[in-house]
Amino acid sequence: MMDTITYRAVIDKTHIGFLNSIIESYEGFAVVRTLDAPAGIVELWISPPFEDVVNNIMNDIAGEIGLQSYYKAHYRLSS
Repeated sequence: MMDTITYRAVIDKTHIGFLNSIIESYEGFAVVRTLDAPAGIVELWISPPFEDVVNNIMNDIAGEIGLQSYYKAHYRLSS
């Protein structure tokens, strides 16, 4: 399995599905994993060549998904 870069985000819980569908539409760029649905906490496992692209996508849709926090994580919490 290819190494990935892990980011964690807190978004409006009602937009987790929307975020997932946006990220999945860029096949192979990243994967979204929900850590805590009621709190809107998700992890993004990003393929290293696409880190900047995914970060730009997150910036572009921040208002739509109620992005409260987005940061590069030192380790993964989900599997």
